[in-house]
Amino acid sequence: MPAYLYRARDKSGKLLEGRIEAQNEQEVVAILRRGGVFITSLEEEKSAKSSLQREIHLGGGSKKVELQDLAVFARGISTLLEAGVPLLQALRSMADQSTNKYLAQVVGEVAQKVARGYSFYQALADYPRVFNRVFVGMVQSGEGGGNLDWSLQRLADYLEWEKDLRDKIQSATYYPLILIGAIIAVSLFMVYFVFPQFVLMFEGFQMELPSLTKFMLGLMSFLGRNWLLVYGSLGGVILAFFLYINSEQGKKWWDRRQPYLPLFGKLFHQLLVSRFCWLLSGLLRSGMPMVQALEVTASSVGNYYLGDIIREIAEDIRRGGNLSRGVAEHSFFPPLVAQMVAVGEETGSLELTLGKVTELYDKEIKIFVDRISTIIEPVLTVIIGGAVLLLALSLFLPIFQMASQGMSAGI
Repeated sequence: MPAYLYRARDKSGKLLEGRIEAQNEQEVVAILRRGGVFITSLEEEKSAKSSLQREIHLGGGSKKVELQDLAVFARGISTLLEAGVPLLQALRSMADQSTNKYLAQVVGEVAQKVARGYSFYQALADYPRVFNRVFVGMVQSGEGGGNLDWSLQRLADYLEWEKDLRDKIQSATYYPLILIGAIIAVSLFMVYFVFPQFVLMFEGFQMELPSLTKFMLGLMSFLGRNWLLVYGSLGGVILAFFLYINSEQGKKWWDRRQPYLPLFGKLFHQLLVSRFCWLLSGLLRSGMPMVQALEVTASSVGNYYLGDIIREIAEDIRRGGNLSRGVAEHSFFPPLVAQMVAVGEETGSLELTLGKVTELYDKEIKIFVDRISTIIEPVLTVIIGGAVLLLALSLFLPIFQMASQGMSAGI
């Protein structure tokens, strides 16, 4: 009868190691599960090969780990665990099948750490650039509560939700960016190819040019002579702005103002509230205590301003307060959110209530994105049309004026 070496953790998280003789791995898994332990490693003593490995294909092939890569990884591990595959074998299977080389390398290293006795969340925490605090926190709660497969499934749902939101926002900005790029291209073409020809023609006119034409000719002449200064300054300002908002101090400044920007501020605000509710709901459902769940949410919500608010709420709860009161005291959260949180606390279904709030805001975000796309198109069309009209008038007014004078002289 073959013998199997196993590593497992009991409900308190204590590492257990041992050797079991059984007909096959399925029998060993059944024996250990009846003992109420969570299997992290199971290998045949001689061959150290698992007959339960399943193929899970990951998407993506670049070095950068995308949200979709992480979502499929989390869902794949969850599926394997649910099928009875030990964690170590599941990690090795995912690493072998991944087409994202960087993620495959990281998962392989995580598997090695788990084999040496690390808990799963401790191994993931060593790679913060790949697995953020939400990922690690959900895994930690799942391991501690004995429902790791469910926690990973929930985590995959969150990652897919986050990717879907990002795609919606990007789709809303594509059209405006294309139109702005077209305006810039047309302007450059007019400045450097069209206007010089008209300038030569206007110089031969023995007449007073219209004020609009003089202004446009002066502007184009200035841009032509000082193109390096103008475009260099503009590029420098844009670069300085992006460098600043990517610094620690600049990001705090920008995060505080994002929810209150004209036009897109409402979208940022709804997105942050929805993300807060989703994260907190998932962490609470995975078994994480309220204060710890709030602290993880604060670090993972992606906004310093909201993160500071969440930490204040966590500190208030630590002193004996509750979530609904903390949310109601901060104007950042709409009254509806505070009311729903209060209802969730009273009925003992806070996680489900937060999930409903997320669904509500997801619908509002979709409607807002569609509305923004509808509004921006005619607005930019009017702007482009106005710019083209000004250019056309500045070019053709002198011609019309000269034709009019010619006709008058002929009469």
